[in-house]
Amino acid sequence: MFRSDTPGKTFEWLPVTTLANGTELRFPVHTVTGTQPGPTLGVTAGIHGDENLPLEAVRRLVQQLDPNQLSGAVVAIPVVNPLAIESQTRHTPTDMQNLNRVFPGDADGWLTEQLAAVVCEKFLPEIDFLVDLHAGGAQPIVDYVYIQNNEGLSRAYGFPALFRPAHPYVGTLTDVAQARGIECVVVEMGGGMIANDIYLERGTRGLFNVLKYLKMLPGEPEMPAKQTVVTEMSVIRPHCGGLLYPGLTVEDVGAIVPRDTLLGAVISPYTFEVLEEIRAPFARNLVILIRPTITKVHPGDYAYMMGNADSE
Repeated sequence: MFRSDTPGKTFEWLPVTTLANGTELRFPVHTVTGTQPGPTLGVTAGIHGDENLPLEAVRRLVQQLDPNQLSGAVVAIPVVNPLAIESQTRHTPTDMQNLNRVFPGDADGWLTEQLAAVVCEKFLPEIDFLVDLHAGGAQPIVDYVYIQNNEGLSRAYGFPALFRPAHPYVGTLTDVAQARGIECVVVEMGGGMIANDIYLERGTRGLFNVLKYLKMLPGEPEMPAKQTVVTEMSVIRPHCGGLLYPGLTVEDVGAIVPRDTLLGAVISPYTFEVLEEIRAPFARNLVILIRPTITKVHPGDYAYMMGNADSE
């Protein structure tokens, strides 16, 4: 459907529906078709609207990719949830659904489910491999790659930290893609409007690494000196709302810290009382996600993610 018989770069809109204000809701689809035969790599970003860096990584990939060097094709949707991007929110503002929890969707369901259904019906059947790009969001910063159904592909992305979950996450795009035999990588890169250049450079390089690993581009992936794979991860959420003052900095992401290291403290902006101290849970903690600046938090917000370094 998207891949052309003629080498080069193309752009088209994939329609979804019409909104109440008369605007057509649609996906942007960029296709780069190579001069040599080969597989089709799908790339997605913008499933969550507060994750900006992945959109730019896709733009750089499409702009820098040379069809004359490419075997096969790359089909990229840089904005999978346009309404969430417009409002800079994790959820679709019209129905407050999390798009990455409702795949494969429902053509007769919520608007978010209709978005998911179009992706699964029109996009997934066209691809052989999938890279799904995410970030920490508007406030947290994150740095790791999921190992899905092809460990070599995940490692080839070239991030220093990887997570091998015990089971797929139900309702995600890659959960459905794996069930359909598509080999997948999920990338969590940057966020919080901090260290953008570092994560954009590494995130874009990772996309080219995947193409090299799949022999869709010449050359070998550029790999870090060491990669750490953990099998246990703890998502740490505050029990109190207020302002979260960081105990870690951007430089601590990827480091190992001991049990009870102060990750951050929730302080009341009204009474200045320390409402809660958040501490590292494992004997040895691989720092995966932090909030590196003073941010507002509600009880239950994403605050920190720590990998159990002893599960390496």
